[in-house]
Formats: sequence, structure tokens, C-alpha cells
Amino acid sequence: MITELPRFQKNFGRPYIYKNALLLMASEWFIDDKTLPLINGALPVMQRFENEEGLEDPEPTKLRNTINEPLNEVFTLPIFSEEFCSVFMDEVRNMEKQFTFEPNYSELKQHQINEFVLQNDARDLYLSLMKLVISKINVVFQTLWNREVVGGGIQVANYNPRDISQTAWHHDTSADISMVVPLNTGDYKGGGTEFFGRGVVPPLPNGHGLIFPSFTHLHRGLPVEDGDRYLLVFWLQSEERKEDL
Repeated sequence: MITELPRFQKNFGRPYIYKNALLLMASEWFIDDKTLPLINGALPVMQRFENEEGLEDPEPTKLRNTINEPLNEVFTLPIFSEEFCSVFMDEVRNMEKQFTFEPNYSELKQHQINEFVLQNDARDLYLSLMKLVISKINVVFQTLWNREVVGGGIQVANYNPRDISQTAWHHDTSADISMVVPLNTGDYKGGGTEFFGRGVVPPLPNGHGLIFPSFTHLHRGLPVEDGDRYLLVFWLQSEERKEDL
């Protein structure tokens, strides 16, 4: 069962019509072609560690050696393929034709960004992406922290100098693991993410995941000076947190 974060529903009751039906069928072509074999190779290692119930040390994997750590406990890795990002951006343009990206007005004003919430307004796409997170990308979280996620929220976020170009310092308090994936790096100026007391991560290449613990890493989105910055944002809940609620 996939658990979901409660979200403000601004387009409730309005059906969304998809343009790219391939996105609704979670497939390995979504994943970066260099990262996919590393994930598949690490999966049996993680399963053995789980079966041993932590009595043995976890084995090193090629996946772990590929994950970058530009700042303390802030990680980056190619997650989604260039083809996926291109098709998804085409779907984003389709979203904008049907719905207006708007802030979640239940949040503090300084934390608001223009967004399209998949679990509310494009549920089939949400389920497709979450299926991939649980079946494949979870191996990354297991490799980093020996934790896996069971669900959460997914949104497309838009930063631009016309409406909202940056956010104030904040924690992603409703999640355990945050993953931010750029979709159109190079089409805008500025941007990036600053982590308080840790440093700045500039805009990553398209499809690369910026991964960090949600409630320990105070951070903010840096101003976009020109153009539109689109991000695929995952706020993910671990099984441990789900059991505590």
C-alpha cells in the first residue's frame, strides 16, 4: 500500500487529460542507463543484509561508490534518463495548458512555490512514479541509510522571477527523505539549493536527484533570475515513520 501525504487540493474534481501515456506505465527506461544496472546489482546485496537482520556488516556496492556527497549528508546521483526528462517536460507543458500552477495556500507564504500536485491532480502519473520509487529508487535510500520508503507526495514545482523565484529557509517536515530532480537545467538563470551551515548545491544536470534527510536539513531554493525552473519534487515517508504515526 502506498501512503500519501495530505495536500491542499486546488483542482479537485477537474479531470486531467494526459498527453504522454507512456509515463503512466512505470518502466526501466525512466531510470538513467548508467544507474539502472548499479541499482539492480545492489538489490540482492540489500536483500541479504535485510535477511541477516543487521547481524553482519552491509557489503559495499558499486552503487554506493557512485553516489556523490557534495555537502555533508547531501547526496546526488543520476536518477532519471534524459529521455524521461524530455517526455516529462512535454507533459509539464500539457499540465500548464489545463491547470494553473499555484501555491499551496495552507503553507506559510514564504514557503510557497507554484506547483502541480500529482497525487491530487494527476493520480495515474503519481502512482506510476511512486511504483518506480518503491521498486527501484528505494535501493538508493537503503544504500545510504538502510531505510526504504512506502509513499509520500510528488509535485512539479516552478520557480520564476515573475511569480515566486525562491523560498525562505525551511524543513520538509512532513517527510523523511526529500528528493529534488531538475527537469530543464540550462533553460533558466540562477537557481540552486542552499543548505544552512553546509553550503550550496548549484543546479544539477537534468534527471539528477538531490537527496537529503527532510527534517534535519534546513534549506532554501535560491532565486531564479530569468526563465522558468521546473523541478520534480518527492517528499517521501519511510516505513519507520509510518509506523510511528
